[in-house]
Amino acid sequence: MSTPAVRLAFSRSCRALSGVFPDMEAVLAWFAAKDRRDRFTVRRVPLCALSQWAYLPGPLRLGHCSGKFFTIEGIGVESSCGPVRSWDQPIINQPEIGILGLLAREIDGVLHFLMQAKMEPGNVNILQLSPTVQATRSNYSRVHGGHAPRYLEYFTEPGLATVLLDQLQPEQGARFLFKRNRNMVVAVDHEVPVHEDFCWLTLGQIKALLTRDNIVNMDARTVVSLIPMADPDEPPDYGQLDGVGGFRRDAYLSYCRSDRERHSMDAIMTWLTVGKARHAMRLTPLPLDGLRGWKVTDEAIFHESGLYFSVIGVDVAACTREATRWSQPLLHHHGEGLVGFLCQSHGGVLHFLARGTLEPGNRDGVLIGPTVACSEVAARASRFCAPRFLERFLDPAGLTVRYDAVQSEEGGRFHHFRNRYMIVELPPGLPLDTPEHYLWLTLGQLWRMARHGHVNIEARNLLACLGAEESPL
Repeated sequence: MSTPAVRLAFSRSCRALSGVFPDMEAVLAWFAAKDRRDRFTVRRVPLCALSQWAYLPGPLRLGHCSGKFFTIEGIGVESSCGPVRSWDQPIINQPEIGILGLLAREIDGVLHFLMQAKMEPGNVNILQLSPTVQATRSNYSRVHGGHAPRYLEYFTEPGLATVLLDQLQPEQGARFLFKRNRNMVVAVDHEVPVHEDFCWLTLGQIKALLTRDNIVNMDARTVVSLIPMADPDEPPDYGQLDGVGGFRRDAYLSYCRSDRERHSMDAIMTWLTVGKARHAMRLTPLPLDGLRGWKVTDEAIFHESGLYFSVIGVDVAACTREATRWSQPLLHHHGEGLVGFLCQSHGGVLHFLARGTLEPGNRDGVLIGPTVACSEVAARASRFCAPRFLERFLDPAGLTVRYDAVQSEEGGRFHHFRNRYMIVELPPGLPLDTPEHYLWLTLGQLWRMARHGHVNIEARNLLACLGAEESPL
């Protein structure tokens, strides 16, 4: 991982709201100029009309004629925990490890990151800010017949850049089967030609954009989440806190080394290991037309209740992508979800309530998730399977909402899938009955667990949203 000097550079960049762009208004103006809808078209089509995609036999699944990209397959799930112990579902099987990479460069003494205004067919607003490189192996090996992603060489060719961060991280375990991506930050010390759809932003500017809905995409958020706000191995540097107050100050101190953590790292690892050993899921491959409660047609794949998600087809034209025309299936989500952390000061240090989470696509069993992660909140809030503590987010009267924004999920695989991300702070001393699969962690502890792949993507997305300067946009 990065040296203390690099972590200090990260921290300084996190505080910088000016850089190549002098202020946030200039950043938003640049993004608005790129958001020309006439450059992109996304048209919904039946699954049977998808070019080079078809239902494949043995067992029935939906796949690409090249055998690359991904397949939509069926699984039966039996779980040892949770309110529902058995179900069937479609799931995305994409065994390739892709690259999610940020290229960094120090400009006028401040670390900047090269961001891309990228079109994804499933984005509710089409265009969002993505990492410098966001590509599956099929994409960057050019199975689609298009161009290689710009700046890819900095992440794949040794010696062209200095690696600051390089980690394998899991994707959504409820929708992907054992999917992981390589999350990277690499740095150069020279000028790089900047394509018109790319721009240099400070970490502070990226985090300021995260206070707005649907601007920074999921792939950028997961990489940003792994960049620490402070050095978790060192006590606080109070010189870094000049002019910083309120919740942002509390979050910074929660990143730093402290002797007031509720649980040691050894205790956290024991808690997680016990969860992995005690709880498991058994998966059985099934044909799509053999899934209980699901309908498979030439038009779409959907659940007979109208809940959960469906598999739809889209035809896409995008002049700014490596391939300018293609079609593909997407998972369409019918309602907005909610992902939230409860936090509370314990011993003067801010802690976050994590939950041991078991999903069928988790490669290593139980992972550390946020307090609440719930799809289709409107449909589930009044049902028996509503998540514990959900009401604290839906009606936070008497509590303090520290973060509240709607963010889009992976637009390359999901269609209009949005979650409301929230951080809600409880007053110090307020008692909270927490079952054994919940645990209070500091931000530094969450970061340490995340760097080893133990934290799921929903929790990492929330970590990325922390640390924005209290500055109006």
